[in-house]
Amino acid sequence: MNLNNYLKLLSNSRFQQIITIFFFILFFVIGLNIYKDYGLSNDEPFQRSVGYFWYIHLLENFSNNVEIINEIKQKFQSMYWSNYLNEGNLNQYGILFDTLAAILEELFNINENREAFFLKHFLTFLFFFISSIFFYKIISERYNNNFFSIAFTFIYISSPRIFAESFYNCKDIVFMAFCVYSIYFALKNFKSLTYKNLFLFSLFTAFATNIRIMGIILFLLFFIFLLLDCLENKNLFRKNIFRILFLLFSFPIFVYLFWPFLWNAPIDNFLFTIKSSANFKSFPGQGILYLGSYYDASNLPWHYIPVWILITTPIILILFFSSGLITTSTFLFQKILNLSEKNKLWNTSNEKKDFFMLLFFLIPIFLVILLNSTLYGGWRHLYFIYPCLVYLSAIGFDYVLRNNTLNKFKNIFYILIFFLLLNNIYNCVRFHPFQNVYFNYLFEKKANNLFEIDFWGLGNIKALEYLAKEKYKGEKIQIKVSSYTPLKYSKLILDKNLREIFSDMNTSNENQKFVFTNYTFESNPKFEKKYFIPENYDKIYSLKRGGIIINELFEKN
Repeated sequence: MNLNNYLKLLSNSRFQQIITIFFFILFFVIGLNIYKDYGLSNDEPFQRSVGYFWYIHLLENFSNNVEIINEIKQKFQSMYWSNYLNEGNLNQYGILFDTLAAILEELFNINENREAFFLKHFLTFLFFFISSIFFYKIISERYNNNFFSIAFTFIYISSPRIFAESFYNCKDIVFMAFCVYSIYFALKNFKSLTYKNLFLFSLFTAFATNIRIMGIILFLLFFIFLLLDCLENKNLFRKNIFRILFLLFSFPIFVYLFWPFLWNAPIDNFLFTIKSSANFKSFPGQGILYLGSYYDASNLPWHYIPVWILITTPIILILFFSSGLITTSTFLFQKILNLSEKNKLWNTSNEKKDFFMLLFFLIPIFLVILLNSTLYGGWRHLYFIYPCLVYLSAIGFDYVLRNNTLNKFKNIFYILIFFLLLNNIYNCVRFHPFQNVYFNYLFEKKANNLFEIDFWGLGNIKALEYLAKEKYKGEKIQIKVSSYTPLKYSKLILDKNLREIFSDMNTSNENQKFVFTNYTFESNPKFEKKYFIPENYDKIYSLKRGGIIINELFEKN
């Protein structure tokens, strides 16, 4: 088959459809086969407890089956965070995903902790998988190019950190997924403002807001764009006044319906959630290793988020993103400067989409810097802007292809995209199942000295498995934990046969046979005696990926 025949085959719509279906099936099958490979993050026991707390609340309001309620209450009381939640702490957390997981856990009669967390890992991946389909449709409707759609959807799913967290980060990744659903229907409304599109936008945006209060930014930004349209075209306002009213009523109603925390005091509790989110206080004394120094989590440098995005995003993607960011920002700025009765803010649906995605990327970063928000664990709190980053990267790639002065380098840019796809695959395989510690090549070798590595303790389970299989001699194993990590949580996802091998494990232990550290500390370890590893301990185990140390074990000699 010659080149022309290949090109005809690639341009065939039926062939493109087959390739697209195969792409998503392959992605789902991969996820289905590896979702049990990942360890337990420190937040998951709390999130599971939140789900059961509100599930019990719903049952008490809508069910008369006292026997079932008492059984579930008994199960809830055995969870780590039950007393904390019963005392009224952090009840403002949205319940949508966690309660769904709790309901499914009961529906499938899952009583084993390990299986319960695996179920949640699968559900987290499932929501992310669905978001990849929506993201594909967003790119496809923007460019009407199957190569673009698949290539940038692949980039969306395969950036190593995002790929890893799509299996266990049931807050930030699930929130990101619902933002993608909402963005899709927001962009649909730009093209066709219908009750159906408004209903779905309101519903998914309400779900997103339920998971994280930052979801309200999506609603406000969309409403501002709608108002700008109406200001430019008064007939549009008269024509769509009932649709606008429908939007204004449907969103708060959906937020209220699916968020029991608001039921008793809708306005007061909603405002409380906004305030607590904007000024969340970290645990006392919690420090963050950033650029080699320790900072209070509630008083980080303004550049914390931009730097974390830079160091954990593949370099080639950063290059195309930078092109897209500069191009779109410059175009928007020019539009604002030339705004008049004749010159509109946007002339096409695509321009409107691009500006919306640009602002949804920039506004959260600006707010985090302005409010000096408490942050930790990298830029995970802002993962929901990652789809915009990839979208802007597509704009950047498209720009360099259409630029006449760069046209002679067109093949080089195609090679760069192809290399980016291969590089993502390589790093996902190389770091598996610890893609969460990925840093790009500029920072990988320096990462251990400059940044936190495994804040959530995903690698802890590997250290426990090593001790259980290599060092267990019949007596229960006690471990001194010389880092800021609740090692006890990792026992929850250990194989049942290995779980009882371990007894005490905390930072106050002294003279234990084994010492564990994942080099995550809440303050500078140079001044914390509890983090010192005595000289009479020898290193027996080191978990590494690439040039990065994730955790280590020491044994008393």
